[in-house]
Amino acid sequence: MKGVSYSIIKNKNMLWSASICLLAVLLSLFILNTVAGLLVFYFDSSQSIFWHSLSIYIIGLLLLVMSYSVVYELYVFRSGGHSLAKQLRARRLSLIESTPEESIALKITEKLADTFLIETPAVYVLPDEVGVNALTAGFYPKDIAIILTWGALQNLDELELTGLLNHEFNQILSGETAENTRLKILYSALTTFSQWGSKIAKLGFSTHHKKSQSFETTFVATGGVIWLIGSLGVLVTRCIKFLTLGGRTLKNDMKTRRLMQNDANIQTLMRIYVHHAGSQIHSEYSESIAHMCFANSLSAQSWMNIHPSIEERIYEMNPNLVQEIQLENLQKLRNRPLFGLFRSLEEQYADFQAPWTSPQPLPLLRLSPISFAIKDAIKPLNPEVRAHIERPELIQRALQTATGSRELMVAILMIRQFREFIPAEAEVSRAIVDSLLNLDGRVHISIFHEACRNIGGMPATIARQFLLKLARIIQEDGEIGLLDALLLERVKFELNLLPVHTPAALDEVKPQIVRLIDALLHVQQINSETQLEVREKILRRVLTVQELEQYAEISDEPIDLAEILNDMAGLLLRDRLSILGVAEICLWNDRIITQDEQDVLELLYWRLGFDSEEIVEQMQKKNRLMIV
Repeated sequence: MKGVSYSIIKNKNMLWSASICLLAVLLSLFILNTVAGLLVFYFDSSQSIFWHSLSIYIIGLLLLVMSYSVVYELYVFRSGGHSLAKQLRARRLSLIESTPEESIALKITEKLADTFLIETPAVYVLPDEVGVNALTAGFYPKDIAIILTWGALQNLDELELTGLLNHEFNQILSGETAENTRLKILYSALTTFSQWGSKIAKLGFSTHHKKSQSFETTFVATGGVIWLIGSLGVLVTRCIKFLTLGGRTLKNDMKTRRLMQNDANIQTLMRIYVHHAGSQIHSEYSESIAHMCFANSLSAQSWMNIHPSIEERIYEMNPNLVQEIQLENLQKLRNRPLFGLFRSLEEQYADFQAPWTSPQPLPLLRLSPISFAIKDAIKPLNPEVRAHIERPELIQRALQTATGSRELMVAILMIRQFREFIPAEAEVSRAIVDSLLNLDGRVHISIFHEACRNIGGMPATIARQFLLKLARIIQEDGEIGLLDALLLERVKFELNLLPVHTPAALDEVKPQIVRLIDALLHVQQINSETQLEVREKILRRVLTVQELEQYAEISDEPIDLAEILNDMAGLLLRDRLSILGVAEICLWNDRIITQDEQDVLELLYWRLGFDSEEIVEQMQKKNRLMIV
């Protein structure tokens, strides 16, 4: 019975869509015939504007072209979504011949298909489109195709790409994909003229006609006239789609969220919001596929867009997110002069529960690395050896309980801060401190990670207090190092207090990138002169010439490395990889990596959203080769 009722509803929807399309066709014919009637009336005032001597020919020609376009589209779509992909000149992805980004998209698609027990759709990419967008087309499970833009593959991380594909699978499961494909065929009667005009005009700019300028002018002029005539059909189509389909985007967002039970599509929307190209698709078919896309495929300035703005969609999905962004901006304004002028804005959100913040006052960046004897710092231990190295019985017993694990973490951070001169009033077992000091210093971070996994669940209030305690330890002397800050980020993750990163554009976080590079340099076991040379070498690859002058000197202002790392995590996938790649080449290309440096590199890859095991293995191999 459910299948029968669904079929009836689907047929009713299609009948309604066909009726609306027929109304749009009649409206277009009426307007074009009336415009032609005005011209006829200018020369012969005895004829009617609405029905004149040219009416039968104009209406007949238009109906012939419209009928031909619909029949042609039906023929083209005989293979469903694959035909549309071919029409858009998209390239099909294959797991055997694919880049890492393409492989991730294919694996996510296969995983979602297995989850919902449907046939895995084919995945295509539009190689020349830098905007972040996607669409799905097809009638039956075997001919459904998901088409992604190049910008989506290159700029979305795995979570954001999952959010984008979640939306497309929701359309497949709801039957909207087949409906959208039929609508494209129906409305082709009104958009064909515009597409023909664009194609003919493009021939005028082709290099094949350089020998004859008259041909170029003819193509451009003819194409322009045809496009102008077709623009009426485009306008009518856009108006009808806006009235009939304008409200379903927000409904689809909510349905996707309920279906997948996560907020991945919010992250995708936020990524599009900060992306320089947005979601626009530059193609003569962008108008006809606008209703099929995840986000607006047209310019944001276009009239009557089917999709609401990205800001509106984010607000509908999570209204509190706007408050969080505003509070984050207020937090950044604290260190600026005349902040008192903005106090009223902060009081407006007094009831909003802000995330955990670093204890004030903020520390300075540590200018010298904390490490043990040089013999311990030079050669990093193999991760497996470090994890299974023999430890005192007292430490083994402490790791078996949540309380003991927390005390171990406090002791390790105190040793890193004070070395062997632990304050007498410190709330930590002296026996644990002595046991740790008798161990190789390179094992401490391994013990810290193990203890971090054993701390167990804690109420939010107690977890915040514990974090505050650790944060005060690592900045006790008013300075903070990158490794200690990354260890604190790991604790936040285990306690579910790690803030969700807000997608950001590269230009917005240039100051944070410079501070992170400075923090990386201060972990290195190299002299100060070499540090300055390496710093300039890295910055030349990241900043423009004008920006280099602005950040020529190392800043001595207070620093919140947790906030900087969170801002960096919001960069585009390729921007994050680029910055990490530059750091690797400039810092460790020609020298042995130390234990502290390896720990920083591993945690930094993890904090920016990447798998760190492979990079650690590569550094281990490189170290062995260099030692030999």
